[in-house]
Amino acid sequence: MMPAHPPRSPDLSAVQRAASNALQAKAVKVEKISGYLYRTYRLTTSEGFFYILRTRPSYNVRLLQREEGRLEAEAGALQVLSRAPDLVAARLIEYQSTNVVLGSFYLISGPFSGSIFADVEPSLSRQALASIDKSLGGYVRRLSAVTGPAFGRLRRSDGYPGSPSWARIFIAMLETLLRDGEDALINLPYEGIRDVARRHRASLDLIKVPRLVILELSADENVVVDVRDHRVTGLLDFSTAFWGDPYMSDCFYKPTASFAEGFGKLPNGDAEERIRQYLYVLYHSLLTVVKHCYRPSEDGDELAARRDLTTAMRALSQVTSR
Repeated sequence: MMPAHPPRSPDLSAVQRAASNALQAKAVKVEKISGYLYRTYRLTTSEGFFYILRTRPSYNVRLLQREEGRLEAEAGALQVLSRAPDLVAARLIEYQSTNVVLGSFYLISGPFSGSIFADVEPSLSRQALASIDKSLGGYVRRLSAVTGPAFGRLRRSDGYPGSPSWARIFIAMLETLLRDGEDALINLPYEGIRDVARRHRASLDLIKVPRLVILELSADENVVVDVRDHRVTGLLDFSTAFWGDPYMSDCFYKPTASFAEGFGKLPNGDAEERIRQYLYVLYHSLLTVVKHCYRPSEDGDELAARRDLTTAMRALSQVTSR
């Protein structure tokens, strides 16, 4: 259903005024950049840094249930990261939860130093790319060291306390995604997926410490790099953050050897770790399939995702968790 007051597309002059006020700078260059679900603008100041302003998508962009509250989720994530002294991350500059200024909620974060990886990747050598992957692994390791009070959303809003059970949160996330698929009449083995997740609750509940997870982290459009020393200097988007098992992040879906070297231990040791990784592969492959149906123009190989989903289902059906 179309919202009663859909967010209008902000004009660049309005973005310029909002940016100048928030950054307390007269000279701010505003550039709309593509490749993001939420409308995204790069704000460049005379000091040489850049900031990101993000607003809701156009009303005709079909969102999954979990994608609705991303600006609020990112505001919460940036506030959490501001209390992590060992991690260099963008600051929350402004979060506006009304439509008054731009006709939409918006968020400004930064400062960022360096280049968006997607912009410079084609010009980099194989050795440079490996160095960046290794640096990203180290960055994710530091992110996953940040712990929270309970599994689930970062913000305890609307009386939501989180849960002491990682299995409960994972299965709830999976169920939300399955319902998105059912609403769109996508052909998937819904009851089979629900069954394998329920049967492996015990493996999930071996995770006892809620840690910071960025579910969708590894896209080239999300990573900021310093091309001089080939290291990661930050991430643009923390809107998929929650408290959970860090190994659920998409950067562990198909990690490179360089990423693994930077992160350290990968989750492929004992049988319980392998069960959890198959559950996370199941989730990400399902997410790709459902996204492709909702927004066919986006990148994503649906056929490969369906193959991964089948592989994960088969593996999970053949093992028994403790």
